[in-house]
Amino acid sequence: MSISLPSLMTTTSQLDELVKKYIELESRPLDRLKQAKSDLEVRSAMFRDLKSSLAALEGKARELADAPTSLIFDQRLAVSSDVNFLSAQATTAALKTTHSIFIERVATADTVVSKPLDSTGITISGTSPVTKTFSLTVAGVTKTISVTVSPGDTDATVLANMAQAINASGAKVRASVVSEVAGKSRLVITSTLTGKDNAIILAEKGGADSDLLSLTGTSSSVQSTETTGGYLVPRENLDAKFSVDGLTFYRSSNVVDDVLTGVTLTLKAAQATGSAPLTLEIKQDISGAKAKIQAFMDQYNATLKYLRDKTITDADAGIRGPLAGEFVFSNLKTRLRTLIQEPVAGMVAPAPTSLLQIGIEADDTGALKIADSSKLEAALSSQPGAVADLFGSANGVAVKLRDLMSSFVEEATGIVPRQQKGISDKIRDIDNRIKALQERLDQREKALRQEFASMLQAMAMLNAQSATLRSFMNAGISWGV
Repeated sequence: MSISLPSLMTTTSQLDELVKKYIELESRPLDRLKQAKSDLEVRSAMFRDLKSSLAALEGKARELADAPTSLIFDQRLAVSSDVNFLSAQATTAALKTTHSIFIERVATADTVVSKPLDSTGITISGTSPVTKTFSLTVAGVTKTISVTVSPGDTDATVLANMAQAINASGAKVRASVVSEVAGKSRLVITSTLTGKDNAIILAEKGGADSDLLSLTGTSSSVQSTETTGGYLVPRENLDAKFSVDGLTFYRSSNVVDDVLTGVTLTLKAAQATGSAPLTLEIKQDISGAKAKIQAFMDQYNATLKYLRDKTITDADAGIRGPLAGEFVFSNLKTRLRTLIQEPVAGMVAPAPTSLLQIGIEADDTGALKIADSSKLEAALSSQPGAVADLFGSANGVAVKLRDLMSSFVEEATGIVPRQQKGISDKIRDIDNRIKALQERLDQREKALRQEFASMLQAMAMLNAQSATLRSFMNAGISWGV
C-alpha cells in the first residue's frame, strides 16, 4: 500500500513577494502623504517665485517713489563732441549750457632715466660687496633706497637691482630696465601720478657709498639726452593745459572737477594745433529718466503676466491656474490694473494727472507701453517735477504700488510670507506623519518576516517528518508487511 502526503514546500522568494505585496497595501496612506507633500512643495515654489516678482516690482516702484526729483527726472547729461579727446559727467548742480573746450596737452607722469650703460660692462661693482643708498621722493613722500652691489655684478645687473629695490620701496613709482640699443641697458623710473607736483626727486644720501646715482648717470635735475640720464619731459610741461570758454587752466590730473560746477572733465588726448575747440553740452538726461520708467514698466508687466498666468481659468481649454479661485490674488491682478491707470489724486492741470497724459498706455492685457515717446520726452523736459509727482507724490502711481506690494511681501505681516509659513507648517506636519507611519511599516514588515521565517522553519520540520514517514512506509511494503 502506498501513502502520499501533499507538498508543503514554499520558497523564500514567494514569501518575500507576499511580504512586499502586503507592505504595498499598507503603504498606500504613506504614498498619499508623500504626494500631498510634493503638491505642497510645488505650491511653495510658486509662492517663492510670486514673492520674488512682487518684491522686484516693489523695488522698481520704490526707486521712483522715494528718490528726489533731481536724482531721476532732472539729472544732467554731459555730451562731448569727441569722446576720443574729452568725456565728462555732470550732476544736478551743473547748469544746462554749452561750453567750448580746447586741450593743448594732457597731464603726464614724470619719467627719469639713467644714462645708457654697457649691459656686460663692470664699471660699478668693486672687489667687495657694498650697499649703496639714495633717496626717492614723490608727492612729498621720501623713501630711502638701498642697493647691494656685489663683486662681478654687471652694469645691467646693478640697474636691475636698483629697479627691484625701487619697486619694493612702496614709492609711487614703477621702475624697469630697458635696452634701447642692443648691448645697452637703461634704468627707467616713472611716477604713477601725473603732473609736476608729483615729479620724481632723486638725491644721494651722502658718504662714500652714496654715489650710485652719479655712477649710473641717473638724475632728476637735468633733461636726458641719448647719451645722458635725466627727466624726459620738462617739469613745466607735466601739467595738463586746456582752455574752457576762453580761459586757460593748468591741472596736475586729467580728471578735473573744479573748473565747472557739477561737472567732472576727463582729458584724454591733446588736440592738434589749429584744430577747432571741442563742445561740451550739459543738458537734461531725458534718456536716463525714460530708462528708469521703462524698467519700472517692464517689471510691472512681468508681475502682471505672472499673476494672470497663475489665476487663469479657461474651461474650454481645460486650463486652471494654481491660484485660480483664490480671491486675494485675482483681486491683486485687478487692483494693479486699476491703480496704474486711474488719475492721481492731488495732481492739477496743467500738470499730468495720469500716465496716459505722458504717453504711457495699457493694452488689452493691462501691459504698459510707451505709446507716445515724444509726449513723454516733452513732459520730462518741461515738467520734470510734475512727472516726479505723478509717480512719487502721496497718491502717486509708484507710491501706491510700492505700498500695495509691501502688504504682500513684508516678512512679518505680508500675505505671501504668511501663505509660505502655512505651507511650511503643513509640510512639517506631513513629515512627522510620514516618519511615524514609516516606522510602523518598518516594524510591521520586520514582524511579518519573523512570522514567515518561523513558518518556513515549521514547514521544513514537517517536510522532514513526512520524508521519514514515507521511507518507513516504503520499507514496510518492500518487506511484505
